[in-house]
Amino acid sequence: MRETRPSATALVIVQSMAFQGRDPALRGLIPSDAAALWDRFLAAADPARARLVRLLAGRRWARALARLGERLVLPGVQLHYAARKAYLEAAVRQAIAEGVTQVLVLGAGLDPLALRLHAEFPEVLFVECDHPATQGVKRRVLAGEAAGANLQLVELDLAKTRLEETVPALPGWRANAATVLVAEGLTMYLQAAEVDGLFAFLREHAGAGSRFAFTFMEPQRDGRIDFPGASPFLRTWLRQVGEPFTWGVRRAELPDLVAARGFSLLEMAGADLLHQRHLAPAGLAGRRLAVGEYVAVAQRAQNRTTSDPE
Repeated sequence: MRETRPSATALVIVQSMAFQGRDPALRGLIPSDAAALWDRFLAAADPARARLVRLLAGRRWARALARLGERLVLPGVQLHYAARKAYLEAAVRQAIAEGVTQVLVLGAGLDPLALRLHAEFPEVLFVECDHPATQGVKRRVLAGEAAGANLQLVELDLAKTRLEETVPALPGWRANAATVLVAEGLTMYLQAAEVDGLFAFLREHAGAGSRFAFTFMEPQRDGRIDFPGASPFLRTWLRQVGEPFTWGVRRAELPDLVAARGFSLLEMAGADLLHQRHLAPAGLAGRRLAVGEYVAVAQRAQNRTTSDPE
């Protein structure tokens, strides 16, 4: 990752979401306010990409060509981005409905979740932490716009500064408040000790009932962390941009992993559950999702464990 530019994967995802946000077929899955913000963030981060998206996304042939290109690299990955975002937003909303009063989004990239929800839930503190280059893009886009006092955009380079060195000292942060920590598309770039540190943060700097909502990769039979069926081009590209996958856990082992860290698994979602819960209601049941990355929600209290058997 360049020090002055958001990560390569963050740019790919915001480009994908800005493109998909202009697809009429996806209006039931992608909120219009989120689509508008992805478009603005992409324009600020990479104007050339934004112009290309605006030129092509409204054309049916261009969308078909994009899906063809996707099949050559990782079939269904773009819709997977949208589905996992829908799942995590629903998980945050449910946590708030059940008493969570702090939302910490770590490694948010150019995602607008905290920005969108903070106005809807003024009684909840939203803290978003990411690399200074990424937060700089968001600050430029939001310059001059009124944001609530319950939203804090924190510049944090996890390679240099630990989470517990920054967040607990923020104005309004309460160590006894039930908190949901969101880590979308992050754990696969961490080391095992860093993943352990996220659980430890919630144990030591947040209240009882706190939750960890995160995505994770499952190792392949040879131990490699990767999407099944992905083109070797993807692995090569990730190495070239300095963002290779480094951590994963097998689904069968996840309940024990979170239990050993003082949590219980509330739910684990794969492509089947994402289809059922988010794609089918949006009229997209026939569309394909990439497999290999899963979404999980764990809680500090003891809860019944459920999982997607996919």
